[in-house]
Amino acid sequence: MPLQCLFASDAVTRTSIAQGAQINQIIRQSETSFSTVWILDALRSRLNSLHVAIDPFEITLYGGIGLQQIKRLNAAVGFEWVAERSIHALSRLIKSEAKFDFIFIDGNHRFDDVLVDFYLSDQLVSRGGLMVFDDMWMPSIRTVANFILTNRQYKIVSQPVENMLVLNKLADDNRDWCHFESFKISNPKRGRVASAVRQAVLQVSRITGTEGTLRQIQSRYQSKSKF
Repeated sequence: MPLQCLFASDAVTRTSIAQGAQINQIIRQSETSFSTVWILDALRSRLNSLHVAIDPFEITLYGGIGLQQIKRLNAAVGFEWVAERSIHALSRLIKSEAKFDFIFIDGNHRFDDVLVDFYLSDQLVSRGGLMVFDDMWMPSIRTVANFILTNRQYKIVSQPVENMLVLNKLADDNRDWCHFESFKISNPKRGRVASAVRQAVLQVSRITGTEGTLRQIQSRYQSKSKF
């Protein structure tokens, strides 16, 4: 099973067109072989693919709109919707010894919830597989990213799209039982200021025609730095 996805559909955190297109491209190019629609479209070229989407609120909060879009897409790939909270669904998948090549985390955005989603998903993603985090503008998610990059064996895969972090899993967890390395805690106020500055710089770059160069520089810097 090459794919597993956690996704959100609200107006604040839902996947943008640019992010969705990049997710689509990542899956199409990967050697490991709304977000759900983008993923299913990318998997059309993959034989025996399975996309598992975990969302307990698809019907109760979103009126099943995601499932309706999937039906309209008529994707010729396997799709499974799990109406459970991620902590239960992921634990069940771990017990079944399932493995995935691509995991997209975009569920509850509190620090502890994101960290738990990562901890469980890490036991499901294959070595060499990709784990993607949405909404990197949020201090809670940036802090989880800092923990991972400091304490676990993952490396950043540079992307041209902002607000999304792609990590390549280098190895399974083999740390000593007492291992711990301190990591950066993102400052909410500083994050808001930095975000406003980035948006202003990007706006100027679009006007002056230098946006492409700016994004290349930003991508190289992000791949070498903590958040």
